[in-house]
Amino acid sequence: MARDAFRYVLSFTGEQVIEQYTGSINPVIEVALVNGRYQLNAENVNYSYGPLHDAFRRYFRLDPPVLAPDDEVLILGFGGGSVAVILREELGLPNPVTGVEIDEVVLKAAHEHFNIGRLPDLTIVQEDAFDFVENCMEKYKLIVVDIYLDQVVPPQFETAGFIGNLNELLAGGGKVVFNKFAGTPKLAAEVKAIEEVFRKTFSHTESFRIPVNKRMPNWMVVGRK
Repeated sequence: MARDAFRYVLSFTGEQVIEQYTGSINPVIEVALVNGRYQLNAENVNYSYGPLHDAFRRYFRLDPPVLAPDDEVLILGFGGGSVAVILREELGLPNPVTGVEIDEVVLKAAHEHFNIGRLPDLTIVQEDAFDFVENCMEKYKLIVVDIYLDQVVPPQFETAGFIGNLNELLAGGGKVVFNKFAGTPKLAAEVKAIEEVFRKTFSHTESFRIPVNKRMPNWMVVGRK
């Protein structure tokens, strides 16, 4: 108990690594205590419950989901469960949630350190999100795309083919939310390219700049049906 209290205090001066995992998808996954709260990190970026959690929290305040109680939600790139926790526990939404995550190590950390199994009506699928979307026959009212391999969105998830498949899974009146970090000019140009694909795919497209910090924002690109 004294050690935990000491780590808590130290977390306000620097990251305290609680546990480190090694896997085939992400070579490094860490559970860390930072500024008094636990978060899930890859080698170079936050995956869940840190700045990325804050980014999604801010987005949902700007563009709240409008869902009937039985509307289905799909989260691609489930990570440690940040988006599911925001929807279920912070926004109080009871909707069935399916989370797709390829990395078994990430899911292991989510269960062992973040008790993600506490969330009711949650189905977690360990699968490549690209394959899941190609083969899925369900319809979802809200689809959240947060697919990263450390700092990079694998390029197949930014193609017209993949985004078109998302549109096929989207129920009428629903929306797709695509998270993209834009901390460099190159990444900012990639956001513009995603926006263009969304405009060609969805009936309405809107983008939200979420300032995690002033120089390195996340963009939530939203396509509506």
